Amino acid sequence: MNVRIPKNESTRIEDSRDIARIMRKILLRQNKLHRKKEYFWTIGLNIKNDIEYIELLTIGILNQNNIDPVEVFNFAVAKKCKRLILCHNHPSGDTTPSEADIKITQKIKKGAEVLNIELLDHIIICDGKAFTSLVGLEM
Repeated sequence: MNVRIPKNESTRIEDSRDIARIMRKILLRQNKLHRKKEYFWTIGLNIKNDIEYIELLTIGILNQNNIDPVEVFNFAVAKKCKRLILCHNHPSGDTTPSEADIKITQKIKKGAEVLNIELLDHIIICDGKAFTSLVGLEM
């Protein structure tokens, strides 16, 4: 499902804070009941770091999402995006990455290298202002 960028938001991405802010606004469009589920998005960027698309890949359960790498790269390849950002929410409010978060990031990073796509980040957001960028973590 393709997602629209909130009005008055720039499509140029400078850093992880920009993505976290935009994706939090998209998450907050959901009612509180639906925010209790885990959402997983991919964001495709061109070489100037302009957003080409935001795609909602899955809506999981309270603390789990099944991510298929083929689905992650589907839009990126079709739209010829050279840069990719992953983003998902933790309904618990704790943005600490789980073991599964780290493993899927490693798996997607390997696939991106094969496809010559740069995985810029994997960001975990919540309803609050906190977010975690997995770029700084050992992968």
